[in-house]
Amino acid sequence: MKTLSLLAIALLLGGCSTLDPHNLLSRRIVAAPVAGTPVPSTTSEWKLQTLDAVWTTVNEKYYDPKLNGVDWKAARVKYENRILAAASDDEYWELLDKMTGELKDSHTRVHGPKQVQQLQNQESQSLGVGLIELGDALVVSSVHPESDAWWAGARAGMTIATIDGEAALARYRRLLGEVRESSTPWARTRGAVRKISAGEVGSAVSMTFVRQDGSEIRATIKRRKFRTPPELVSRVLPSGFGYVRFSGFVGNLEGGVVSAIAGMKDAPGMIVDLRNNGGGSLAMANNLGNQFLAAKARGPKILTRTGKPITVAFIPLMKLDTELDGIGSNAFSKPLVILTNENSASASEVLASTLQDLGRATVIGQRSCGCLLGYLGYADLPGGGQLAYSELGFVTPKGKRIEGEGVLPDLEIKLSREDMVFGRDRTLEAAVAHLQQKTTAARTASQQPVNSTLQ
Repeated sequence: MKTLSLLAIALLLGGCSTLDPHNLLSRRIVAAPVAGTPVPSTTSEWKLQTLDAVWTTVNEKYYDPKLNGVDWKAARVKYENRILAAASDDEYWELLDKMTGELKDSHTRVHGPKQVQQLQNQESQSLGVGLIELGDALVVSSVHPESDAWWAGARAGMTIATIDGEAALARYRRLLGEVRESSTPWARTRGAVRKISAGEVGSAVSMTFVRQDGSEIRATIKRRKFRTPPELVSRVLPSGFGYVRFSGFVGNLEGGVVSAIAGMKDAPGMIVDLRNNGGGSLAMANNLGNQFLAAKARGPKILTRTGKPITVAFIPLMKLDTELDGIGSNAFSKPLVILTNENSASASEVLASTLQDLGRATVIGQRSCGCLLGYLGYADLPGGGQLAYSELGFVTPKGKRIEGEGVLPDLEIKLSREDMVFGRDRTLEAAVAHLQQKTTAARTASQQPVNSTLQ
């Protein structure tokens, strides 16, 4: 209650930088549109104000005072004229975001008003087709069942020969060279896919899909609006092991995930599937870690620009040396596997790396995104956009940096086109086999007679 009272006072005094050094009280935890998207104008005054706001905020507030070794003044010189001369608002916001990409940090980014609106509405505008480069081909990794591509007959595992008449792989690689920098080379691939897939609703792309037998599907498919609400799947698998998958570390999922874990407490082992989980709340990641620990344990160490904790009205909101409390006898204490892939990012990497370091979980799949920095909310920008900028760095309990590296799986599973064609999930198969091996070994050990020697 005392903390709440102090926070209430802080809200009233939110303009004071001493009480709110991180400007938390003026920030948004989730993206939300701001009023007043600018009317097209012959002047660039609002654009210069926005550029100034982004550059200055990063320069003064970024978690690393050395700015990842980037010459931030030179970055502004490199982009300023191009940004202010952008032919459209869309190009303006894209170039401004590309400037922040010079930091090679996926968490520091600019969203234009259109992106802000989509995030707030939990939706995307795209072709509904996932793409991945495999074996010198651009391969369909997923197809949304409501997309034009699905109804044209496109399915996971098919390759794409052409996009608007251009060789598909060549186009993808060209776009990969044009998109903004990110935390890792593999994180950049998402930008190239977005360049192909995302766009205005109703805009069309012609594609040639190639089946495994070599036959082709030629189709013109339109971009549509797709809902992207938070999702949670939990069940006991036919093997008897528990399985939990959720789309992000967001508050409205936390209770359901905790309940799902508790509801499968009697399972002989559990799989937490963090593939394609882009992260979210650090507090939720630590709370989920607690569900698998009976006793206190070291959590990740947090790095800040000043080396001091995050505070509001002098109240520490976040310790630098975090600790997981555990939940005693209610914890799930049996074998645990965490699944990751290159789209497992941020809070997903916190949970996976922490439990891996503590010896509590086996990580199976592909190396994670390597996108583990943290921002404390979106800052509104002139013109209706928003800025996220990294204010937190992380080090695992054993001192490893995940940003730029990723969580390395204990057992790596290579992706293949053939598995996609046949709908085979080798990563999940490997997780089940690992748990079966662990539970069999534990059962055998418990049945061994105890040898004693009489003296």
